[in-house]
Amino acid sequence: MLLLWWGYRVVLSLATVTLILWVKRDLLALFHRLKLRQVVLHGCAAVLVATNWGAFIWASIHGRVLESGLGYLIAPLVSIAVGLLVYRERLSPLKAVALGIVCLSVLFLVTGSGDLDARVYVVIGVTWGLYTWLKKLTSLSPLNGLFVESLVLACALCPLLFLFDGFIPLPASFGGYEQALLIGCGLVSIIPLALFSFAAGRLPISAMGLLQFILPLTQFIVAVEIYGQPASTYTLLAFAAIAFGMILVIFEPVLKGFLGSNGVEESGSKI
Repeated sequence: MLLLWWGYRVVLSLATVTLILWVKRDLLALFHRLKLRQVVLHGCAAVLVATNWGAFIWASIHGRVLESGLGYLIAPLVSIAVGLLVYRERLSPLKAVALGIVCLSVLFLVTGSGDLDARVYVVIGVTWGLYTWLKKLTSLSPLNGLFVESLVLACALCPLLFLFDGFIPLPASFGGYEQALLIGCGLVSIIPLALFSFAAGRLPISAMGLLQFILPLTQFIVAVEIYGQPASTYTLLAFAAIAFGMILVIFEPVLKGFLGSNGVEESGSKI
């Protein structure tokens, strides 16, 4: 079942991005200017995102949505660590406080919540964090990069097709509605990755990491409200602290403006 969903996601993603590039008439131009370094870089990125997809799909099938949310919680920490260590990026004081809150929350969650599967969130966190870093290194446009990654994964999928006689079957229970949802997986996969790639080329990697804390919070809501997965007290406290850290980051410009205006008024009154 895992191979089924992973295979269809790869094939439909490739079909979607190929169609978009063909309409834009960028497909042939991409092959003409493609270099070996770009292929290797996006090949590594493809392996990371495929592993990430596989872990995420497995977690969704087995009702481990909280673990996948925690994985995407760890991923920004990897991205921020790369930004600080490799690119010597600096965090503002408020972002540093937010990062400290998140780090302590993750540590608290990992050590205190024994009902979560550590394999899921470690694999998801490390692969997505490193994927963020590799997307920062590419010179290809978001869609061109996604095409190369999808093509690499499709080529890797070809040997697996022999297990299914050249065709990955759909479940017998699938009707028209389910098939339409499956076809939509191409757009659902490509659009967020394209937007992510677009942002990765324009934002500092530490900022990318902090913004990614939005996903774990939405995963938490989906896990509890839709999947009905029970959340321990440790999990609730950790996610609440992370939400507070996110609020600090989101409202940082407002707080800076407020503090700055107060500083101006105070200095003016002293004069």
